Amino acid sequence: MYFLGIDTSCYTTSIGVVDEMENLILDKRIILKVKPGNRGIRQSEAFFQHVKNLDDLIKEIFNDIKPHEIKAIGISFKPRNVDSSYMPVFYSGLHIGNILKYTLNVPAYLLSHQENHIYAGLWSSKIDIKNPIAVYHVSGGTTELLYVTMDNNKLDIKIIGGSSDLYAGQFIDRVGVSMGLNFPCGAEMDMLSRNAMTDEIVIPVSIRGEYMSFSGPETFVQRLIEKGNYDKASLSKAIFISIAKSIEETLIYSKKNYDWSEVLLIGGVTSNSVIKEYLKSSKRLKTFNINVIFAQKEYATDNAIGGAVYARKCYRRG
Repeated sequence: MYFLGIDTSCYTTSIGVVDEMENLILDKRIILKVKPGNRGIRQSEAFFQHVKNLDDLIKEIFNDIKPHEIKAIGISFKPRNVDSSYMPVFYSGLHIGNILKYTLNVPAYLLSHQENHIYAGLWSSKIDIKNPIAVYHVSGGTTELLYVTMDNNKLDIKIIGGSSDLYAGQFIDRVGVSMGLNFPCGAEMDMLSRNAMTDEIVIPVSIRGEYMSFSGPETFVQRLIEKGNYDKASLSKAIFISIAKSIEETLIYSKKNYDWSEVLLIGGVTSNSVIKEYLKSSKRLKTFNINVIFAQKEYATDNAIGGAVYARKCYRRG
């Protein structure tokens, strides 16, 4: 008995499978191709790549498991769980998922990309939500601080903070492209930061309560790049530290105003080694009794395991 998850985000085609005990069976992903020098990809091009990638991934999965063994499907069909949330790329996964639903005669359960991330993070961290928790979703497509509760395996999500302008991933990619790196730039900048020659570069942070702003920090960094006298590794590290400080400050402010027990960090940006090290060793967070939990690195980034886990929970609930 297996449960299939499908997620087609802006830059990754993902399929995942878990069994009835929510053990991982298969996790397959293909990163979308972005032309060198570009700072993104058109939705129409991403949609085309997703459909092609799903053909290949489904073929691979059915080489390992038999189609009739799949009992339910979880499909990410929009970015966030609000009525106004919409992005065409997710309809590629929804389309293929519905074909499988009718062909295999199994139920399909819809969830948002954000919910998929949360379920994957909870699953990978082995967190069982009994009390409200905070979830910081930090990526190229969102930077939101969420107040999360669960009732009968269904998530209830409320936005309580985050970024008021640029997302953290946008900040990283914009300055990364300006430094001549390939988009998306996060992984390459993470590697560079490990060879930083100095910690003297300090990027200002902009905080107002539970909300951060990256437009000012980005302008500051772009001016440094324009001057030309900088070390890519040291600047990369400074950028990640400024993001970590922003997360730290907004968490502290939130803890004063909301009753949550711990914070789970999800999204591709949270897999960054500098950010993770800074927050894990933060004395300020410890002072405010903030327990920081990171999703496993491979499940912080875009994946479909959350959808597979969600399908299992819904199927069990009936």
